[in-house]
Amino acid sequence: TYLKYKTRNSSVFSIKLTDCGSKSISSKHSFLLAGILTWLGLKKETEEEDPLVSVIKLGILNVQKKEYNSAENILHLALKLAQERQDMQAQRYIFDLLANVAFEKGDYPKAEKLFIQVTKELLASGTPFDDNSIVEISLKLASIYSHRDEREKAEKGFQFCITTQQNKLDSMDLKNISDLTEYQKDTVLLWAMCVDWYARYLLASGSFKEAKENFQKALEVSERINGLSHPQTLVLLNDIGSVQSLLNENDLAIESFKKAIKRSSGSNDDSSDLPAFYCNLGATYLQKGDISKGEEVCKMALRLARKMKHSVAEADATECLKELNTLKSL
Repeated sequence: TYLKYKTRNSSVFSIKLTDCGSKSISSKHSFLLAGILTWLGLKKETEEEDPLVSVIKLGILNVQKKEYNSAENILHLALKLAQERQDMQAQRYIFDLLANVAFEKGDYPKAEKLFIQVTKELLASGTPFDDNSIVEISLKLASIYSHRDEREKAEKGFQFCITTQQNKLDSMDLKNISDLTEYQKDTVLLWAMCVDWYARYLLASGSFKEAKENFQKALEVSERINGLSHPQTLVLLNDIGSVQSLLNENDLAIESFKKAIKRSSGSNDDSSDLPAFYCNLGATYLQKGDISKGEEVCKMALRLARKMKHSVAEADATECLKELNTLKSL
């Protein structure tokens, strides 16, 4: 599916910022419960799979397909099985999955309740308050509070997450990323995820310069950990370009979008956002008053969108060309 976007009002075609979706900065583990992958059998095949494990895997598969209602029903079945066995580790993991499903569905009251429950159980089981699993849940709670415009709680939540991760980074030698353990790499990525989400919060609050600074911090880490052409890195480049356009830094925005396009075009990774990058580049040319280049780029965006069968990108490119015709008739 195509990434969701936040739009802004503009005298020309709207430049769009990628929302916190599947390709925003994320830590390597969506659900950070120690040893759960081994327990689930995702790391090592077993001769006979436990029925509970099979049901949980089916639930996860539906989550990955974004079939959240089906996932919720399946996970409730798994929860019943875990409760019958009195398996507390499995129950915590399933509650965490259910909380994330509610979060993705936008059911924030349910997600908040479940995340708080999981946090309490993790802390009661001896998990340190600064563990990555606690920080990731706290980040999602901060995001929930930002959606509800509970600004003080959101700000405190984001600051806790960033500060906690920064304290861990201060004790690491980040000169040689390849020497870091998997947990350390995940810690760095989670820091970048916190900074990325905080940047989006700042952007929604109208703090464009601060948002750009935080996006740039996240970009630097994503480039070092994920690579220059990783989808998350490309999305961050696009986001920086979008904020630069909001600040009327059109030349810098054009440079950012071009960089995202160049890296995406030469990448073996998922480059499904390429039409969106072209749309934003074309919109920036229009904003700058360069109608000729704007038309050329928007036409390219439309061709790519049709080729890649992205209906949203196609609609955006069509809107861009309509705006061009309007400008030409003035």
